[in-house]
Amino acid sequence: MKSTTTATDKKAPLKEGKGNSKKAIPEIKEDCRNVFVEELKEIYFSEKALIISIPIMIKNATTEELVNALKVHLKFTQEHIKRLEMFFTSIGEAAIILKYEAMYGLIKP
Repeated sequence: MKSTTTATDKKAPLKEGKGNSKKAIPEIKEDCRNVFVEELKEIYFSEKALIISIPIMIKNATTEELVNALKVHLKFTQEHIKRLEMFFTSIGEAAIILKYEAMYGLIKP
């Protein structure tokens, strides 16, 4: 199916307005950065919660295969935490742990 957009439509200059004004760009960048950092903080909290819960799962595992898989997952999780902490340091953000409700539901006893 052919697109109805013509070559001239694609090359049309952007009109001045709310969506593409130069004044809005720094605000948009800051908002996007904030959203990104907040999402990474939630991921960081999730990984920290797993560091606590995976050893409990290992203790309660019923097969050697499951124990080995959980041990591998624990090592990956520890590496994720290190990388997130390095990232937060590199952008000048404290690795503040946010309360992430979904993880609480997963690790409740």
